[in-house]
Amino acid sequence: MAGGWSSLPADLLQLVSGRLTSEGDVLHVRQVCTHWRASTSLPVAPFRPWVVATRAKPIRVGPIGEFSLWLPRGLRRVEIAGPPGLPYCCGAPRGWLALADDERSPTRLVLWEPCSGTEIPLPCLGRVIQVFLSADPLSSPDWMAVATQLRNELDHNLFFWRPGDAAWSAVAEPEVYTSERLHSVEFHGGRMYCMDFLKGLAIYDLKLGTWSPPVLIRCIYAVPLLNTLCSHRCGRNKFIGTRAAHFVACNGVLLLVALFYDRHPSFAEVYKPDLTPGRRVEFGERVTDLGGYSLFLGRGDAFALSAEEFPAIKRNCVYYTVHYLNCHVKDWVFVFDLESDVLEKYPFPLEHKADPAKEWWPVSWFCPKKPILLKEPLA
Repeated sequence: MAGGWSSLPADLLQLVSGRLTSEGDVLHVRQVCTHWRASTSLPVAPFRPWVVATRAKPIRVGPIGEFSLWLPRGLRRVEIAGPPGLPYCCGAPRGWLALADDERSPTRLVLWEPCSGTEIPLPCLGRVIQVFLSADPLSSPDWMAVATQLRNELDHNLFFWRPGDAAWSAVAEPEVYTSERLHSVEFHGGRMYCMDFLKGLAIYDLKLGTWSPPVLIRCIYAVPLLNTLCSHRCGRNKFIGTRAAHFVACNGVLLLVALFYDRHPSFAEVYKPDLTPGRRVEFGERVTDLGGYSLFLGRGDAFALSAEEFPAIKRNCVYYTVHYLNCHVKDWVFVFDLESDVLEKYPFPLEHKADPAKEWWPVSWFCPKKPILLKEPLA
């Protein structure tokens, strides 16, 4: 090759850098020589994932609404330019953002994937709280969108939509699971697992690959089970109670994470739940080693990331955004090491609460599938 590697065409370097899956790899490409640095763009942020923050008070029952993205400590904002006219967010599932043009009565509701710029229009749904995805629409031929809609101050309606449907459809069950706030939604093995603010657990068969509506196959009040777990760890005379419970899939395994208040011996415990139909729900085996993964929990969406693929995160940890406490919360993010039982707290940045017009409150996590690069290369 005449001129060697340093003479590669700029458009080819830009194409290659756009396919890299690590911000570190992008930075390494820019360090090769002056020509490579001038021909490749910087990532919009040094690493992923990012915290999704909302203007809405954390105790509010509603959509994320006006939103922003931040590095985990909340000290640096991540700027990405979304589709024009869609300033409101109602979900950040699987590397996509669900965006709307109005918070209560949208005339446009869109799924947007920022790496590719792909937009998928969804039928409009008034008072939509959060949109979830059973799989990534770009990689799965058989996926479904699920939405929660505010019915009143205590209850949500649940709707589903498949590509090609003209409108959202309600779950066809006489006793539809509703919730004050959905704390956790996870899709695994063709089923949807839900846990709400009041620790109500519901499991749906999504009927993927068919045109049949999802079916509610199990619904229980999980507080007694969680209380038993807490009593076992703390003793009958030192009942603490659980902060929240979240489902999350990690390396192909469905896990249940129980989060506890400060007086409990552990901030979080992870289990492989036994949810076999027809049998009593059991926590099952406790997990203390995630095999190099860490869990990210927020309102609704949860996911696992490999510390090897995302070197900025700590392995074997639970990252948790405090998304439902009162306005006096002192911590922005909790990071709990499952092996050492050490809890690290990222303080709530004062600038996010000092001015009511500039308040930001953490609500969930967002992880694009690959680095998002600035539009123009920087020398």
